[in-house]
Amino acid sequence: MKDAASLERLLRERIGTEMALRANRSDEEIEHHISSGDDVEARGDLLYLTAPAHLPARAERLLSRIDARVAASSLEEKTRLLRFLTYFSVDLATLVPWWVVPKTLHRLELAEVHRTAMERLESVAAREPAAERALLGRLQADALARLRAEGIGDEAQAARLASELTGGGLVEFARSSIREALASNLTTAAKARLDGRLETEIGNDYAAFLPHAMWHGTSFVTTNPVLIKLAWDVDPEYWNAQVDATIASHFSQRELTALLSGPAHALTDAVEALDQWVTVSVVERNCRLLRPLFLATEGAHGYVSLQVNPDAHGDAERMVHDATIIYEELERGLGGVPNVVIKVPSTAAGLQAAQRLTARGIGVTVTLTFSLFQALRFAEVLNAGHALVSYIAIMNGRLAFPVRDELAREGVPGGAEAARWAGVEIARKANRMIYSPAEGGGLGVDSRRVKIMIASLRIYDDWIPDLSELWGVPLVTVFPNVRRAYDGRERPLRVDAIGGRTPDEDLRVMMKSEIFRQAWWTDRDGPIGKPNRPLSLDPLDDAAVANWAPVRETLTQFISTFSQMSEMVRDRMTAVCGPPSSVPSRSDAAAG
Repeated sequence: MKDAASLERLLRERIGTEMALRANRSDEEIEHHISSGDDVEARGDLLYLTAPAHLPARAERLLSRIDARVAASSLEEKTRLLRFLTYFSVDLATLVPWWVVPKTLHRLELAEVHRTAMERLESVAAREPAAERALLGRLQADALARLRAEGIGDEAQAARLASELTGGGLVEFARSSIREALASNLTTAAKARLDGRLETEIGNDYAAFLPHAMWHGTSFVTTNPVLIKLAWDVDPEYWNAQVDATIASHFSQRELTALLSGPAHALTDAVEALDQWVTVSVVERNCRLLRPLFLATEGAHGYVSLQVNPDAHGDAERMVHDATIIYEELERGLGGVPNVVIKVPSTAAGLQAAQRLTARGIGVTVTLTFSLFQALRFAEVLNAGHALVSYIAIMNGRLAFPVRDELAREGVPGGAEAARWAGVEIARKANRMIYSPAEGGGLGVDSRRVKIMIASLRIYDDWIPDLSELWGVPLVTVFPNVRRAYDGRERPLRVDAIGGRTPDEDLRVMMKSEIFRQAWWTDRDGPIGKPNRPLSLDPLDDAAVANWAPVRETLTQFISTFSQMSEMVRDRMTAVCGPPSSVPSRSDAAAG
């Protein structure tokens, strides 16, 4: 096994080689990607991998070539060219190029490129009304599904908002998308991050709508079977078609018939394999969207988090086996170092898996984390590993609710209000103890390599403390409904909120919860806040940790949702045995 320095150097060299190859692509190669429908690759090459000083001239050449190409194109190709023009125009005016371009290209020059792109979009859309209508239909379907995911339960309202977004044509769609992104509180935070005033990156806690999230400054995404199932629920037509295509690519109708009528164990194995194939295909598409950022930042940003079967949470050997297979499959598909981190649970088995995977340079996301006894131990292991980046996901809301419920059972006054601070307090203490230097009593962990991630955010009326009280933590990953709620009004940005203090009275109330004390207490605290039954990642504590309310309830839900997705996949296997399904090409198909 290579030592850490040589393995990390090798990973960066491979990333640099791929970046150089893509940066040297010709205009003709980029134009081919656009015309064949891979506008994601083309936009990435232009905005992240083209030398900023060359971007204005190169963009002008490509926009001229596209304009000239349209007349002789088929309707489908015209639609693809319009999609590139639309998304490229929005990219240019939002945060997408800020990671690279403004460092050497004046923003006025970038604005001029945007103006030229919008003029080309307006010109082509006016000349090609049929292609514009086709693309607007796909954009409207995408917007409707996104609005459902953002929590708009009134179908008529969601349909009206989606229609308003697309009803004015592609130019107005682009302008509306830009206005929304620039007005977002999350965009304000992302700007502060890119300007060096804020530590926090922003992630998309959903399997779809990544282009929209990237316009708001997202540089990370979570994709797993549970999130795919949630996306499937709000957009069944699209996801049925995507899953049908995956099934048809792996099994013939004869094979499907045999599986559906044969032994139960063979069907179970096939469904589990399909769950993984569907997830990996979505992960790969999201990886491709973020890959130019990953390459341009030498592997520092642009990751996709992927979860394997949650049933394997107690089996380190199986987790390592499954993660390695998936990693190697993505390595082949992406043609280089995968910009993926594999989820492992915050258990003793997960600790073993994390140690073995990061020793090979494979990054991980530690999920099911609710406590200091978990976060501190994993931080030490990940810091000693060889992966370029790994994450510790503290699931704030999934701790707050069990604490709230326990305080309610005990009849503690003010428990519901105090429990809202539970995840915030754990995250602040973990951030302080993990990143403070050793001479100051911390672990001295490098926050660029091991990143605390705040996940499972909750909305309390109009207050979202997992965001407002934790700016300054390395990463927050935001579900669509939380993003919409947070952008519901202008909010102040406290870039150092992570260093704040939980109100004394709320902390006093939370200390009446055994669950909270188990999450909060460390040996250094001595008798202060010590729980009746301290927990640890010692294998002897496996059963107690598995039965600990935050772990038990979250894992039960994950396994249940995974099983529901498996049933949905099984249903689609039956459907594919009938007439083959057609696969729509939705506007963000490249993003999953």
